[in-house]
Amino acid sequence: MLSRLLAVALLLAPCLDARAGDDRLHARFSEDLNTVSAELCFAGEAPNRLYRHNDAGNHASPIHHEGATLPVRIAEDRVYLPDLPDDACLSWTYDLGAAAHAGGYRTAFRAGDSVLAVTSLWYWKGPWTRPLVVSVDLPEDAHFSTPWPRDSSDPKRYRPVQTPSGWYARSAVGRMRFQSLDVPGGEVELAILGNVTDAQADKLTRWIRRSVDAVTPVFGFFPRKHTQVVVVPIGARNEPVPWAHVVRGGGPGVQFYVDETRPLTEFDADWTATHEFSHLLLPYVTRRDRWLSEGLASYYQNVLRARDGRLSDETAWRKMHEGFERGRKATRRESLEEATRGGWRNTMRVYWSGAAMMLQADTILRQRSGGRQSLDTALKALHDCCLADGKLWRASEVMETLDRLTGMDVFMTVYRENVPRLAFPDVTGTFELLGLDPGYRGMEFEEEAPLTGVRDAIMTGEARPGRPGPGSDNAP
Repeated sequence: MLSRLLAVALLLAPCLDARAGDDRLHARFSEDLNTVSAELCFAGEAPNRLYRHNDAGNHASPIHHEGATLPVRIAEDRVYLPDLPDDACLSWTYDLGAAAHAGGYRTAFRAGDSVLAVTSLWYWKGPWTRPLVVSVDLPEDAHFSTPWPRDSSDPKRYRPVQTPSGWYARSAVGRMRFQSLDVPGGEVELAILGNVTDAQADKLTRWIRRSVDAVTPVFGFFPRKHTQVVVVPIGARNEPVPWAHVVRGGGPGVQFYVDETRPLTEFDADWTATHEFSHLLLPYVTRRDRWLSEGLASYYQNVLRARDGRLSDETAWRKMHEGFERGRKATRRESLEEATRGGWRNTMRVYWSGAAMMLQADTILRQRSGGRQSLDTALKALHDCCLADGKLWRASEVMETLDRLTGMDVFMTVYRENVPRLAFPDVTGTFELLGLDPGYRGMEFEEEAPLTGVRDAIMTGEARPGRPGPGSDNAP
């Protein structure tokens, strides 16, 4: 009996070492990474439900409490608990190997000696408002890549950012190439999975490093203090980065699925990484308004590559114009709001309408403020005052806040003029003011145009004095 109590005490030890008031979850991965044993201990009163992935039950054991199976009711992603005593501890195991065999890219899969999985398959927790600390036991030489920031007092312990339970994330565990990239204002934890050569790993690291560095000057620091970056080699494809995405659950994470055989020049010429990291300049915007988040990233994917020298100014403006043309040709007789709800068939309309609106707003703000303000400075003000990781924003709320911070009615004017419209945003007047002529010979610059200084400043990131326009008296 004594030995059994001692074993229980050792299992609970990582949980007992957390701050009072924190729920504590301890996860232990088996040597072959096929099994995760989890124990969740509540601080004080237990919640009436846990949240987990919809598919978690397919490969999970029953939940146990004090050595007995706990009677629960399951509804989609929620596990409803019976009444439990204060400070109760629950335990379960998850068959990560079976999930990786069955899941594919959507939920869980193996990449070399690692497993990348939606974290909430095995990471179950109470309502997101309850603070939680997570400790992880790993096999020897294994690493754990997660969006969660590390606890400052213990590098093996994590404090997931308190975000709504429906915001998902992915974590990788196993033997991978893992390193922390120091960036101004924080760190980027880079994990390269799969069987890659040293040369390929070096190439992918240089590509990520350059893409991170491209976004950093917008604020003067990287927009998030801790960011997970996972690179997953998937073999020969038609392009270097077939797909990528940003996740926000428990903290920001960016995942890239790449053709590791392609040369560095192709990765540097690709827009995807700059686009994805640009998403982090904004708080999390609802998918109903993804024209804003995707439009801003589409705008910056060209602007930032011009600023760091990967594109010439002429090429960046030409690529932006070509994007606008794709968006215009994909526009049907429906408003931007309706198109955004229409799914992926409207991708070009949605992405490039948002980018056109960002160009309009950036141009007007720079003109009216005489170069003192820009989209860069407005977004930094939003970051400094209002960024809350657990908050989901509507586009109108973002635009109204940007107007309040800049002291000008710019963003909501652009919003009102374009979101209800059936047509693609008209950038003809903006191009004329900037001295941009997208003729058949390519993008030409008109040096006598009124806002040539603004045109140059957009692509350099510098503040350029210019002729203040209407509304400049309102500039702070």
